[in-house]
Amino acid sequence: MGSPWPHSLDSDYATGFSNLHLKQVPVLCYHNIKDDPLRENLLTISTTHFGEQLKMLYDSGYHTILPEQLIAYLQTGKELPAKPIMLTFDDTHEEDFSIARPILDRYKFKAVFFIMTVCIDKHNYLTSAQIRELSDGGHIIANHTWDHPNIKKVKGHDWVKEIDKPELKLEKITGKPVKIFAYPYGAWDDASIAELKERHVVAAFQLSAHQSLKEPLFTIRRMMVSGEWTPPELQRQMEKTFR
Repeated sequence: MGSPWPHSLDSDYATGFSNLHLKQVPVLCYHNIKDDPLRENLLTISTTHFGEQLKMLYDSGYHTILPEQLIAYLQTGKELPAKPIMLTFDDTHEEDFSIARPILDRYKFKAVFFIMTVCIDKHNYLTSAQIRELSDGGHIIANHTWDHPNIKKVKGHDWVKEIDKPELKLEKITGKPVKIFAYPYGAWDDASIAELKERHVVAAFQLSAHQSLKEPLFTIRRMMVSGEWTPPELQRQMEKTFR
């Protein structure tokens, strides 16, 4: 199967284009979406507030982009749509399909779903069929390890368990290459980037740490979105975080 990415991974991939002068694209990270949560915080947002946040993005003229577009922008400065944004969802929660997907569809938004494969087909988590339907609907299915370890502590053959086997499982489900990765807890180091490159991963997402000057494509920043934020507060946080 051919690569869906704009360029092959080579020695110039992460270092050949000086991309850190480019305006950062907001990348939002969601976890739990609940109809009536007991509490909203950085890990949990209500269905109502999630819908309000996405409506604000739509009404404000944001256009969702996917990893291939972001990679091309970071590599070569290729033009993006006006007011680009990336929406991402972590940890394989069933509400990604039952709650988030219909709201995304309402605004014709596309998203990236980072899948922790140990959870697939378990109660309250995404099924293989749901993952396939998300992929067939134009969303991106990406790797978030088997069971969410701190990648900086993964050694030896455990890389096969945490990266290689989840990638193969997701590729079997979707029928598409899976070469995008999100670090559990946002944790990364140079050794983990080297391991990802050995496995032909083409880009990796962290959380709020500074982007690496040496490896910008493997340290793409994301912002966790609080369920407590009003739409105007989300907009303020985006403007402060992504400059």
